[in-house]
Amino acid sequence: MRNLRNAYTTAAACVALGLWACPVQATVITGNGGFEIAGSGGAADSDMWSEFTTAANNVSERTTTNPEFGSYAHHLLAYGQDALGTVAGIQQNSGNDVGLPSLAPGSTLSASFDAMTPFGPGGVMNYTLRILNGAGAIVNIYNNTIPNPSSVYNTYTTTSLIVPAFGAAPNDYYVAFFEVNAAAGGFASSVSEVYVDNVSIEGTLVPEPASLALLALGAAAVTRRRR
Repeated sequence: MRNLRNAYTTAAACVALGLWACPVQATVITGNGGFEIAGSGGAADSDMWSEFTTAANNVSERTTTNPEFGSYAHHLLAYGQDALGTVAGIQQNSGNDVGLPSLAPGSTLSASFDAMTPFGPGGVMNYTLRILNGAGAIVNIYNNTIPNPSSVYNTYTTTSLIVPAFGAAPNDYYVAFFEVNAAAGGFASSVSEVYVDNVSIEGTLVPEPASLALLALGAAAVTRRRR
């Protein structure tokens, strides 16, 4: 009861002072991290993910082939061209794609996912986690490249990124951006193939004003009982 009363009191103070950026507990903020939900583009489209390729014969698709968990994974396939590397990938923006509020300033952001990487010559997997401000500029970033092929799923993780303090616009709003891509080399026999599953992005969000208002009402009720 004391912990609940403290939470109510903190929320009431945030509301009274106009501090709507009072963070809540870190949680998984990924949208459709297991790729079980199809998007508006049909069964091969992963909902809440942006799919892209840089060559016409490359593939970025939701698939029932080789899922690690559930019934679906996301399949990336890129073919190299003479003197031209190509890419197939998926991206997720916690604001634009998932519709979440800002990350809380001073909190941490991290990601993990599972991938099978049966790529051929010159193929690699790249992944990145970024914090973007309201204008889409990068304010913190983690990148990694995996050059080793594997016929089984392995788990890959990022380091924790710190969300900067709020400032004047556009630094008054921050989102998580995550990307995985299969990249083929600049020669015709190069192939990069990746299966992605179980994406987990963990962060702390600024609570919506309505949520804090409910906590403030709870604080008032607790105060009345104590009187």
